[in-house]
Amino acid sequence: MEADQENIKRIVVAGASGFVGMDLLRRLSSHTQVIALTRSPQAPIHIPTHRHAGVYWLQCNLFSLKQTEAALVDSDVAYFLVHSMMPSARFTQGDYENLDLIIADNFSRAAALAGTKKLIYLGGIQPFAGYLSTHLRSRLEVENVLRCRNKNLVALRAGLILGPGGSSSLILVRLVKRLPVLVCPPWTNKLSSPIALRDAVSALVACANSTSIEPGAYDLAGPEELSYHELMIRMADELNVNRFFVKIPYLKPAISQLWVTLITGASRQLVSPLIQSLLVDMIPGRTAPLFPFSEKKLPLIAALHQAELPRVRLEIGGVSIAPIAPPDKADTVVSIQRLALPQGWSALDMARDFANWLPKSLVPIIRLELTPDGNLIRFFLWGLSRALLELEFVESRSDNQRALFFVVGGLLRKKNSNVLARQEFRVVPEQQLVLSAILDFTPALPWLFYILTQAQAHRWVMWRYARRLKRICQKN
Repeated sequence: MEADQENIKRIVVAGASGFVGMDLLRRLSSHTQVIALTRSPQAPIHIPTHRHAGVYWLQCNLFSLKQTEAALVDSDVAYFLVHSMMPSARFTQGDYENLDLIIADNFSRAAALAGTKKLIYLGGIQPFAGYLSTHLRSRLEVENVLRCRNKNLVALRAGLILGPGGSSSLILVRLVKRLPVLVCPPWTNKLSSPIALRDAVSALVACANSTSIEPGAYDLAGPEELSYHELMIRMADELNVNRFFVKIPYLKPAISQLWVTLITGASRQLVSPLIQSLLVDMIPGRTAPLFPFSEKKLPLIAALHQAELPRVRLEIGGVSIAPIAPPDKADTVVSIQRLALPQGWSALDMARDFANWLPKSLVPIIRLELTPDGNLIRFFLWGLSRALLELEFVESRSDNQRALFFVVGGLLRKKNSNVLARQEFRVVPEQQLVLSAILDFTPALPWLFYILTQAQAHRWVMWRYARRLKRICQKN
């Protein structure tokens, strides 16, 4: 019995509570031990010591490298299904692609440290040529970061995934249900190959179980290629409603995003990437080989039928595997900026340069003091004897690709905070950029005053420092 338990795979799923992740849990759990990651403080903080099959929720903030490392310990396979994840913070500065990039780097580092045998990532189909949206560029960046330390990565690139509760399905169904007349701008004529949730998850499962799937990137293709216009016509037939479709020669994508958001009630964060991705043909098989499905794909009409269904609670053996309720947003700040990396600089070089540049750039407002060993930095406002902020360099957790500081004190940091605030400079491997990140910082100032003052001051400082780095890069 013990030997059988030792042979059970331990699979970690990041993005487990999402549209694809929940269905994946159900498909994997009968013969494997699935560690489903969640930010909820109600979840355990340690992985089980045994190897029994089933779903085990584990508390993990993917913005924390330390927690991510702990989550991937002793893992055989790890799935990265996180798309445009927003941190559980009250205030966020930074674009979603930078947020995704830092958690992907955490996951890549943690998987390499744990010796995870296989990484599996669900990204987006890359157009053959021409325009590349911010969303699709971000998906490719994440794929590259995951691969840089893990050559055993299998990346599946999908277009529209249709199924109960999916964001693409929700937008499609609500548009057709709520509008008797549908305006069709040029982007609705672009081709794609929608795939059913069942088939997408089957491909993800096969990547973990089959030895014939080699590392690399694969496109997920549905049974048909058609335009979004044709997809809406098919959806109207499935819903048994009469709809009039009016083609117009031009409509700015921003206007399309606005009316789709208003009609469907979906957030701009969901609508914008969808429309951006549909500005070009999203035909699979042009930039990566097609995934070799071993079973017949679900017909498009069946996928559309599933798309109109509400998301249902998934069960295994009569027991619900719904995720533990997510926490309310903590009273913390996350701020991430993308900066140019001068040739030959490491993360440690960046941290030193920033510490030297900041007081000089803010003279006579800010002065800086270093302890003799150089590991504690204090920032003072001229005329005040108490430090605004105190940053402690964490040598044991820093290297040439990551410089880590803990925010250990100062007037601007709230006392008695249970979360350890961090300042990082993170070099993204194989890309000439660095991420400057403030994570889990709890301000002492009242929130509105903080947002109007300290947050804006930080944004202005990082904008000036970004300009400095660009000038250095141009000189090199």
